[in-house]
Amino acid sequence: MAAASFSGRRIIVAGGTAGFGLVLARHLHRAGANLLLVGRSSDGVRRALACFEGDQARGNAQATVHGLTADLGRPGEGERTAAEASRLLGGVDDVFFCVGRSGRGSMLHTSTARLQEFVDANLLAMVELTTAVADDVATARGSLVYLGSLAGKLASPFVGPYAVGKAALGAYTDAVRLELAARGGHVLLVSPGPIGRRRDDPAVERSADRYAAEIAEAGLPPEAAAPGGTQTLTPLDPDLLAARVLDACRRRSNELVVPSKAAFMAGVIDFFPNAGRRLLSRFTSRP
Repeated sequence: MAAASFSGRRIIVAGGTAGFGLVLARHLHRAGANLLLVGRSSDGVRRALACFEGDQARGNAQATVHGLTADLGRPGEGERTAAEASRLLGGVDDVFFCVGRSGRGSMLHTSTARLQEFVDANLLAMVELTTAVADDVATARGSLVYLGSLAGKLASPFVGPYAVGKAALGAYTDAVRLELAARGGHVLLVSPGPIGRRRDDPAVERSADRYAAEIAEAGLPPEAAAPGGTQTLTPLDPDLLAARVLDACRRRSNELVVPSKAAFMAGVIDFFPNAGRRLLSRFTSRP
């Protein structure tokens, strides 16, 4: 599925009102897709839709963009989102899940309730909508794309609860793929490192000191605020990552891990679990 082949596709972008979800939505729109952007805030939906006005003025008015305020973590919202996509777009061909919750914490001091919050945000919020659109996506030979995280493959200090949520998403994605692929559908898990924000992101102010309260509450050291926990990782360019995601859809890849050195490390752990995890421990040890 080349980028141009997104022309005319009917696509839901869950979490498409800010951050990487919005960047990905803009790439899809420029490729001619008809979109339904889903966000939890009506104000966020409104601000996201305003970002597409320039694209439409430059001659892409034939690709429609709609917005929907919905909290996919609440029962009934996934089914309502699918129904609204059918009403507004005439059906659903592809869904991009860019929802989730990052955070900082000590794994050994995380309560069951706190851990449940991360599983809810990073896995369970996707389940109802996935079930609601699966038949349509399979019929359209479309894609279900889930934004995971490098943390779900390579856990590091102070991101344990988040890593658990994203690792659970990885297992869920594998199970969905086994069932959907037999019916013609495609499932992609994207496992990136920290993603940078564009300066015109409506929610760019969220990136400043986003973990400060959690770090203070848990009594974590200052280095916990670094991208990747103790690791200082260069944030990925969101536009370059979006292009790679769409290319992975074209290739109907099963997974995209970025950066490549992280993909190599994950592969080492898969093939040599003991040696690989010892090596990972050396890289992620606290200074």
